[in-house]
Amino acid sequence: MKDQVARENRKALPRFLGSLLLFALLGGAGGFFVSIAGFSGLAGWLQTGLTEALRVVVPWGIPVSSLVLLGIGLGLYRSAKSRYDRWDGEDEQLADSIEITLSYVLLVTALATILDFFFLSAAFLSDTPLITALLFLASIVLVVLLQQRAVDLSRRMNPEKRGSVYDTKFQKKWMDSCDEAERAQIGQASYQAFRVTTGACLGLWVVFTVLNFSFDIGLLPALAVLVVFGVLQVTYCLTCIRLTRSK
Repeated sequence: MKDQVARENRKALPRFLGSLLLFALLGGAGGFFVSIAGFSGLAGWLQTGLTEALRVVVPWGIPVSSLVLLGIGLGLYRSAKSRYDRWDGEDEQLADSIEITLSYVLLVTALATILDFFFLSAAFLSDTPLITALLFLASIVLVVLLQQRAVDLSRRMNPEKRGSVYDTKFQKKWMDSCDEAERAQIGQASYQAFRVTTGACLGLWVVFTVLNFSFDIGLLPALAVLVVFGVLQVTYCLTCIRLTRSK
């Protein structure tokens, strides 16, 4: 076993070193071009242009994104509801299609929520930050209502499911009511999310570190990404330890 481990390490080491070299070259090239942009004044021009663009977009961001995304989500929900009304309780293929559609409803509401928070953060760029805040609250209410409808429909299809969207412990109750197969599926999805988020955090850290040389954005963006990365890694490791001890 020891020899096998050593062989696998020797086999993987060249690829690992090659990846490090590639990322170093890309980072160096990116830093060089960003520095050139800073010296040429392009960085300041881009920053000013982006700020002016956001100043125009922000007042319309929440209403337009909510209208589009929540409109799509409502259409998907109605499609799922119409199929549920025709469901005889035994057609597994139809039931799976309804569940998939409801999952897309939750995906659309998640995207709408992310955009709502973004435009709220950028509200200081507009002349009407109070209106943006009120639009944010209205959009969040609509998001929760649409999520509640999707969850309630899923619960009607699966009477064993527990939890209300309005309950602060909804996720725990829903997880407790899932069977082993559903928990395994959630575990696979969570691990995939963990891998993707880890890569995204490292990529954003590189981007913010390089941009700081030209745009002088400070250390806060990179620090915020590292906080998310740290919470992700520590939570994952501690959860693995806790689950191992509970066996």
